[in-house]
Amino acid sequence: MKYKMIKVHWETEELDRKYKDNGYPKKVWKDNEGMPFGIYTIEIGEDDFESILDAEWFCTEEERDFAFKKYVNTDRGVLV
Repeated sequence: MKYKMIKVHWETEELDRKYKDNGYPKKVWKDNEGMPFGIYTIEIGEDDFESILDAEWFCTEEERDFAFKKYVNTDRGVLV
């Protein structure tokens, strides 16, 4: 199986709504406790929530982008 990494944001993934609806405290659902920028590892060809194999979260977009670039440059961006 092949995998890829994609950049995500807490609100565009609507995780704030999901966690709020499930009764989590505001500090969690508002912005993932200050870490709203993420990287998902997903199966290539899948785009639903079930295909997410791993998620890593960061405080700033810059931190996330730095890690993403590092992963892609070390062939971690697409795994076979």
